[in-house]
Amino acid sequence: MVYDIDGIKRRNPIEAVVTGHGVALRRSGAHLVGRCPFHQDEHPSLVVYPETSSFYCFGCQAGGDVIDFVRRAERLSFREALERLSDNGPLPRPNPGPAERLSLDDRMILTAACGVYHETLLRTPKALQYLEERGIAVPVLRRCRLGYSDGHALRPYLRRRRLSLRRATEMGLLWPQGGETMAGRIVVPELRGAQCIWMLGRVLRDDREPKYRGLSLPKPILGWERVHGRPRIFVTEGAFDYLTGVSWGLPICALLGTQVRAERLAFLERARRVLIVFDNDGPGREAASGLSRRLGPRARLVELPEGVKDLNDLGRQPGGRGAFFRLVKEADRGGEEAGREPACR
Repeated sequence: MVYDIDGIKRRNPIEAVVTGHGVALRRSGAHLVGRCPFHQDEHPSLVVYPETSSFYCFGCQAGGDVIDFVRRAERLSFREALERLSDNGPLPRPNPGPAERLSLDDRMILTAACGVYHETLLRTPKALQYLEERGIAVPVLRRCRLGYSDGHALRPYLRRRRLSLRRATEMGLLWPQGGETMAGRIVVPELRGAQCIWMLGRVLRDDREPKYRGLSLPKPILGWERVHGRPRIFVTEGAFDYLTGVSWGLPICALLGTQVRAERLAFLERARRVLIVFDNDGPGREAASGLSRRLGPRARLVELPEGVKDLNDLGRQPGGRGAFFRLVKEADRGGEEAGREPACR
């Protein structure tokens, strides 16, 4: 197939494509600047040049045209990027996700909260101890920007930054009567590029209810960037299962529940192999079987040992990591055997 590359570039303004990938841009003279999605960008270092349909990051030196941006952002080949951008290409354009529904002010509030909680975690021994007990080491908590809410640091910080307390309340960060919704909780954010678009809080003690609390915003796939465009991915159920997978270097995401609408699973369409690691209980096994049927032969069920409740539970056991990868091999082998044609007699 022959592609009209110049036409594809004209029909896809680079500023629209970059914004569509969750990057908030602001004008600076004739150019646009924002936080680079290709590295942990603390200060906006991505510059978009609409006049030449190009971009360049002064932090990580990524650059090129709109096709190069899509290739890097979605981990596609050159041909696949052209198909993504083509009006009639076979690859569907992704539906707007939670990041695209947030305003610039929303993202600034959430990213500010993520920063406050992360710094609070690093100076809160009881929260660090809890994560250590759950098998989450310091490099992982830094990489995933995990946090902890002490219940009183966020409101004055937002006020100093002149960020809207009303909007923070609407999004579920603050209670209308005062106080923080995440108070006393480990905070697990969902990051897109260098920005936070959602977060989940988990209490330190199981005697408090509810154990988990999310924001009043559409719930995303946790770890979407780790699996988007990858040919082989792991799908799990809970936030700490996801963090365990991250600590093992897996391309993993968490659905944050078992009841997931079909449109939220669109990101699985491009994966050639999906390994499902859900909780080892009735609802988890039932949901895993349902997802496996939906995905067809691409799916593999990774069945946890008897007495192990979830991936994080396995990860905390001696030899748990090795046991998990042996289970993955068994799942892959079982799927291959099931897919073979019976021999003729």
